[in-house]
Amino acid sequence: MSGEGSRPRRILTVCKGGHCRAPLAAAVLARHGGSAVQTRAAAVRDNPDGDRLYAVQREQARRRAEREAAEREAQRPVCTRCGAKFTDDRWQSIRQSTWRSEGHDLCGPCEQEAAGRAEADRVARRQAEEAAAREAAEAEAKKNRGLFKRRR
Repeated sequence: MSGEGSRPRRILTVCKGGHCRAPLAAAVLARHGGSAVQTRAAAVRDNPDGDRLYAVQREQARRRAEREAAEREAQRPVCTRCGAKFTDDRWQSIRQSTWRSEGHDLCGPCEQEAAGRAEADRVARRQAEEAAAREAAEAEAKKNRGLFKRRR
C-alpha cells in the first residue's frame, strides 16, 4: 500500500448505527492493512434507527435476564419439612457439596433444628447408657452385700 517510512493511510468507516458495521469494517481494514493503515469507526448522529435498535437490545436483555432469573427460581429447592424455599447461601452450600447427607433436603433453620435434635438425642442416649451402667453396678454391689457375702 505504502512504502516504508511514509505516513499510514487514515480511513474512517461510518455507518448509521455505529455499533456493528463500522467497527467491523475498521477491524478488517486494520487487520489487512497492518501498520500501513489507521482506522477509526463512527456513527451518524441523531440516528433514529440506531436509537430504536439500542432500545430493542436493552429490552431483549431485560427479558432474557428476567427469564433466566425465573428459570433459576424454578430450580430452587424447597425444604421437605417446612416447605420454604432455600436461601441462596443454603442452596450454594448443598450444590458445592458432593457428599449427600441427611439434611440436604432441609432449609437452613430446619437443618439447624434437626442437628440440635440429633445432638440432644445423642446426649440423652449417652446419659441413659451411663445411668443403666451405674444401676447395674449398684445392683451388683447390693447383691454382694448380703449377710453371707460379707465374709469373702
